[in-house]
Amino acid sequence: MAPLTNPFDILPASLFNLLGSQAGELQPHYMAILLRIYGLAEFNRFGLTREMVLAEIVDYLNSEGAAGVDALARAAQEETPDEDGDGATPAPSGDAQEHASWILRRLVASGWLEREQQADYTELIILPDYAFTLLEAFRTIQEQKPREYTGQLYAAHQLLTHQGEGFSPALALTQAYENVRQVVRGLNELNQNIRRYTERVTRPCPPHAGGSGGVAELLRLQYDDYAQALGPTYHALKTSDHVSRYRRDIVAHLQEWQLDSTWLDGAAAELSTQGRLSPAQAAGEINHFMRFIVNQLESLDPLLGEIDRRHAQYLRTSLRQIRYQLVGADGGFKDRLALLARGLADLQTAGEGFQPDEMPAFQAAPVREPDANSLYTPPRYRAPFAPQPVIAAVLDPSDVLALRAVTLQEMGLAITPARIQRFVGQFFNGHRILHVQDLPPDAFEGEEGLSWLIYTIAYGNHPEVNYGLEPLPGEPVTLGLVQVRPFQLVKR
Repeated sequence: MAPLTNPFDILPASLFNLLGSQAGELQPHYMAILLRIYGLAEFNRFGLTREMVLAEIVDYLNSEGAAGVDALARAAQEETPDEDGDGATPAPSGDAQEHASWILRRLVASGWLEREQQADYTELIILPDYAFTLLEAFRTIQEQKPREYTGQLYAAHQLLTHQGEGFSPALALTQAYENVRQVVRGLNELNQNIRRYTERVTRPCPPHAGGSGGVAELLRLQYDDYAQALGPTYHALKTSDHVSRYRRDIVAHLQEWQLDSTWLDGAAAELSTQGRLSPAQAAGEINHFMRFIVNQLESLDPLLGEIDRRHAQYLRTSLRQIRYQLVGADGGFKDRLALLARGLADLQTAGEGFQPDEMPAFQAAPVREPDANSLYTPPRYRAPFAPQPVIAAVLDPSDVLALRAVTLQEMGLAITPARIQRFVGQFFNGHRILHVQDLPPDAFEGEEGLSWLIYTIAYGNHPEVNYGLEPLPGEPVTLGLVQVRPFQLVKR
């Protein structure tokens, strides 16, 4: 296998110098402008003209107001040409349009944008492929959307277990591999990042620095930030989209395919055609996909358990911090009581005869007079339980014979495997295979016929009957009161 290329061997050398050349003043402006240009270019089919990009930059500078333009001008005046090796252009000294042109030249010189001149001398602004990838990652970080897990395991289950007409084994396996890979990657990311929230709760720094700056900040972190990170999608993964609902079927199908050389050869040939791989490489990819899905699904339970443990640990830590902020941050109960007394004394000194409206009223517990139940009473032992004797009625011998006859008659009317075998055996008429359309329609008429049909299908492949049931493709067939999927009965 060829060694992977280092990303910095492909990216321009001065790509990130643009974001680190100034002392933090222009970095937010550069990133905001790049994300705006990326938003324009993401679904634009005809390219961005230079005028469109300049208008977008000017709109950003005007929306930021004089503060943004002044910061740009100050940082630009301090910058000298080629100071950071990115081909810096002379600093602008005019209006917002000139500042926008200067920013565009800076972005092109650093490698974030490229120019393309058309035959009619129209200049287009192009985002290189690596810029699309990096800016998409930056926008994902900016939006802070919780990762979605809902439906991915279900989609993998449907891809692998429903083999209808036009089923593509290589395509189904590839898509199922991507779905399982995204689920496992997202869960690993969630498991490792719950620790960050725990550290933010216990970090003794002000809220603007990312720490726990008070009860309000702790509650905001709990209900606005952390709740969105864990999110309803993780709850769905533990309930409606739980791995145990689909793991057994997926693993069973994959293990069956791993032992089927014909299926493996067909899937490898199809993947070889789709991916332009050699047959040996395609077979290796197919085996890798199946092993990855099986191993990851079978090892998800410890990961989910670890996430639950970290989640419970975060909740305990957050609640403990909130209690500390409410009770112990500014002193104990005695200190708070003394502070309250001093406040009431100040109000009395100021001539206030009534308590403030925002002050809670005093609450007193009701006092009850002592009674007989108020004193200590020793425990009392209950009297031993003496059950009444059970007296069984003696039946008359004639009643016993009558009940026995009724019981035997009811047992004879019950549908057993032997009766089902006799019922189905009369339709084979010497044939080994019996199609559902060859069954007499009058045999399943009415409610009684519906019962025979249900038990005929239910006892298919039962060890005590001598026939098997095999489903067939096609349109549903009407039998009596219902429609059933086509099937055939095979005599063993």
